[in-house]
Order: sequence, then C-alpha cells, then structure tokens
Amino acid sequence: MPTRTRTFAGSRAVSTNETMTESDLSIARAAGFSECAIALRRALTTTPVGWLLAVWFCWGRVPSDAIFLWLGTAATIWAGSLLVLQQLIVKGPKLALHRKRFRWIAALDGLGWGSLAWFLVGYDPVLDAILMALLCGVTSINAQVYGTYVSAYYGQIGILWGVSVLGLMLVTGSQSAIDYAAGLSVFIALTAYYTRAISQRLMEGIRLQHANASLAAQLRSALQKVELDAATDALTGQWNRRALDDFLKHQKTFSILMLDIDFFKKINDEFGHLVGDDVLRAFAQRLREFLRSGDFCARYGGEEFVVVLPETTLPTAREVAERIRTGVAELPLLNKPKVQVTVSIGVATMAQGQSINELFAAADAAVYRAKNAGGDQVRMHMDMPLQVHAL
Repeated sequence: MPTRTRTFAGSRAVSTNETMTESDLSIARAAGFSECAIALRRALTTTPVGWLLAVWFCWGRVPSDAIFLWLGTAATIWAGSLLVLQQLIVKGPKLALHRKRFRWIAALDGLGWGSLAWFLVGYDPVLDAILMALLCGVTSINAQVYGTYVSAYYGQIGILWGVSVLGLMLVTGSQSAIDYAAGLSVFIALTAYYTRAISQRLMEGIRLQHANASLAAQLRSALQKVELDAATDALTGQWNRRALDDFLKHQKTFSILMLDIDFFKKINDEFGHLVGDDVLRAFAQRLREFLRSGDFCARYGGEEFVVVLPETTLPTAREVAERIRTGVAELPLLNKPKVQVTVSIGVATMAQGQSINELFAAADAAVYRAKNAGGDQVRMHMDMPLQVHAL
C-alpha cells in the first residue's frame, strides 16, 4: 500500500461484441489445438494396448510373419509420430506454426491402423469382422482425442478409411470384403458427422471459458481501480484520510510527520486556486522524493500532509523531516509562475499506551509551534498531549 503507480487513462478491451467474439474464437482455436496435441500424445502412449488386442485376435489364425510385419510397420510409424509430437509439445504447440506437422502425425496414425487390413485381413471371415470392429473402436476413441481440433481427425480417419478399404478390396476382393468396406464407410461417415457437432460445442465451451475469464479479469481490474480511487486523493495522487486510517491499523512502532505548507492562503490569493492546486501536486511529488518505498504519505486536508514512517524512532524521524524541509525550500515548486514555498513539520512517535488521536494531537501541536515561530521549521512533541475526542 505505501507505494503505487496510478494510471488515469484507460482503454476499452474490445470495441464491439463481434470483435470480442472473433478474438475469443481465435484464442479458443489455439487452446483447442494445444489440448488436442496433449490428448493425442496420451492416446499414442496407449496405442500398443490396441496392438496387443489385435495380435490376440489374430494369433493362430494369421501367419506369424504377417502379424510381425504389421507390428513392425505400425510400430515404426507410431515411434516416429510420437517423437515428433513430443518435440512439438516441448516447444509449445502453436496452431499457426505446427498445424501441418500435426496433421501429418494424425494422418500417419491413420495409416498405421489402416495397414491392419493389408496384413491381417483375408485369413478368416470371422476374424475380418472382428478386425473391422476394432477399427471402428479406434475411430470412436480418436473422436474424443481430436475433439478440439477436428480437421486433423478428418485427416486421420480419412487415411484410415482409404487404406483399409483399399486393403479389403485388393487383398480379398470378396463380397464380404465389400460388405465390410461399406459398413466401415458408413460408421466412419456417421462418426465424422456427429464429431463435428461435438467439436463445435467443445470449442464454444473453450471460447466461453476464456470470455468469462477475460470478463472476470476486467471486473477485478475495475474493482481494484475503484478501491484505489476510494483510497486516493484525486488532486495530488497521494493516499487520503481513509487510506491513512486503514494503514495505521496495521502499524505498531512508527513515527509520523505532519506537514503544513507555510502561507498557502497567500499563494491562492496571489495566483489563484488553479495555481494553488498545481503547488499541492508539486509539493506531493517533491515530498515523495525524500521518502522510502515503505513510507506512507497521505494528504490530510487542505495544505496539510501526513507521513507515516514505520519502525522509525523519533531522532531518525526528525532527520527525515529536516531533509524534507530543506529539500522543499531550496528549489521552487513551480517555475511558471515561479512559486517557492516552505513547510512547517511536526514530529511525533507512537508511545506505549498512546492512542492514534493522542499521537496526531501531539504532531499537530508541534506543527502549531513551528508555524507560530515563523514557519520553515521542524518541531518535536516530546510529551503526551491531553486526550482529544476528534481531529
């Protein structure tokens, strides 16, 4: 709370709802692509489970050399795809940079599964039906994997469908192969159709999530600004009485400086209130130059300011006050018109058993003595003042 930078000028986050929607949609696509890359890596790591299932179905029904040839082909494609995908994820998947590479990975995944029809089909009609059901299962599982980047899914199942159907026709060429190809085609077409609708809902969900997060951030920013405005003096940009009261609640050992610009009424009378306002702003800025980052400065009222010096003894507080007094007096606050001021400062330190009102009354009494002595002075109030009821 003691230090901060205020920004008075603001800018609108979006100009229209349409612009916001386009921006959120673009971010949703990028987020969806990133999520899809991570989901595909997770799916590829479990791909060997599907291979084991296929081998279990085929063992004893398909020549072992055909099984191992398919496994070798699929494993080579799988290992290369997983390696490239891992590198992509480590770099941070970006839609604009990696979309083509990602689609190649998806297509190769489809090629690996589609090659199953070239190596394992045609040995047993019942097994062929089981393997087609396995491909349908792979297609269904991948619909969830590619849900947030459906174009890559279309490439994956398109390659899987093309390679599988071509394998069925060339390897067996029987009526059952045509039936399997037709069934697989219908299943893949329906899956693609429904996946598109699901993907649209997923992307809309991501878009709305981002939009809500953006609105929540704007709300937090607005609330912070309201809180800052409520605790800040509008003229000088320093803290106000309310902020001062809140700050003092958390202090235990501290000293305060009460500062009063000398003959400020004369400045208003001679130059006008607008120049007087400029003097107050310049004084507040000059004052901050002599304070630590942890010190607290507030406009107390009119031409009066209060500085709270945490963990500061009375002698040290007096040294700070003297530096402020000489620093204010040695150079003009304004050059056009030229206005040079002095300041009277009262110093008081919080004593055990002393109330805040008593402390401020002590500092105020010290300021009063400094001004009565001609101003441009620092005075300390060493004794406990009388109890006061209000300042």
